[in-house]
Amino acid sequence: MTTTLTMNDRLVELGVLGNQKDNAIQRRGAVTVDLFFKEYEQGRYEPTDELTAKLLHYLTDIQVRDYALGLVTMYDTKHTLDALNFLLDQAPTDTAFINAPACLLAALLYDRGDSASALVTLTNVSGYYSLGILLRKVFETGLPAGSFTNMTKELHPKVTAGIFGEEG
Repeated sequence: MTTTLTMNDRLVELGVLGNQKDNAIQRRGAVTVDLFFKEYEQGRYEPTDELTAKLLHYLTDIQVRDYALGLVTMYDTKHTLDALNFLLDQAPTDTAFINAPACLLAALLYDRGDSASALVTLTNVSGYYSLGILLRKVFETGLPAGSFTNMTKELHPKVTAGIFGEEG
């Protein structure tokens, strides 16, 4: 008898990282997320449940999530939107695994001037999730599109240094 694992089963096995202090795990996560966006942009990403589960797992780490936040504007927007929608579709709802993809997608949509879709996307995020709370405040204040991205561009080198030990 063969056992088939669901996405939820795979994620339960991997667990949630939270505010991980292990830089080796963060480096693996950051490299995996960066490679995912690159391959998606080049049309070479071949999804497997195992790899998708690892992506969602790594994105539960705050530093990896913030690293991804700096990446989403570096790649072609259409492909990045598609990639984030893919992750959002794969993440089990009402779990910690949906928070980061939903926030990343919401931030990118807001940056593109689509605040209505950004707010709808944030409805997937748990009410206690820090980036979700921050994004709601940004959206409610009506900051111009691009202002949040400018903040993440300033933060990205610091996040990169924290994960990889260098400015990048």
